[in-house]
Amino acid sequence: MSTHPVSSRWALLALFAPLLAHAQANPDAATPTPWAGVDIVDGRPSSVRLLPQPGSDTLQIVFGQPRNCRVEARPTGGGAGRYELTGSSGGRYCNQWYPGRMTLDADTSPARLQLRSGAREANLPLWKAAQGQAADTLNAALDGRWTTIVQTTDGAEVDLAVQLAGRDPGDTGGNLVYGSPRNCRLPLRFEGNAADGAWFAVLPGNGGAICDRLVGRWLVVQPRGEGIAVRIDPGNGECTPGCLLGRAAR
Repeated sequence: MSTHPVSSRWALLALFAPLLAHAQANPDAATPTPWAGVDIVDGRPSSVRLLPQPGSDTLQIVFGQPRNCRVEARPTGGGAGRYELTGSSGGRYCNQWYPGRMTLDADTSPARLQLRSGAREANLPLWKAAQGQAADTLNAALDGRWTTIVQTTDGAEVDLAVQLAGRDPGDTGGNLVYGSPRNCRLPLRFEGNAADGAWFAVLPGNGGAICDRLVGRWLVVQPRGEGIAVRIDPGNGECTPGCLLGRAAR
């Protein structure tokens, strides 16, 4: 019986053993952690995510509303935490950083993300996903599904349901749903907290003129007694000054 297959397996184990040991000793290197943060744009919170790309050493910096764009970064080889900005998804904000440089200082708390391109510079706080402080993350009391009946600007009534989900700025999973006769649904992305509540970007959904006019706006949500208060920013005539929603029956 040939012993070559067994020998080959032992050779492979010997080859990968140091890599496995390194991964176990450095779990962050084995499974890079996304980072989350928030910037303030025109007085509103705007999410920032730093996302490792699977199977490569590339990172993406993802900016929330109203920027809604991405910048790609690759290591420069000039030391840990130093990156070259190598591409942009488009849009005025992201295009201004390409070409440029990025530095991630993970030794501070929170970590600091610095972007530089020519004379332009931005410094943003970041934390590892799921490790942010309570003031920076979504209030757990807001999580869940909330409902009400709203009066439309033309005097009709329609069911409104808001599902709130996520933890860190940039998290999705929430949605806004109008019942008949509107019958449309819009995804929500948590952008961050401000003094007047938690801000959610309204993203493109399944269409319909009523829902489409909300895309690019925000829902601002605050706890209110046993329910929540929701307003639309900029206002469109509904939920002014705010709608009161109660928790949906399970």
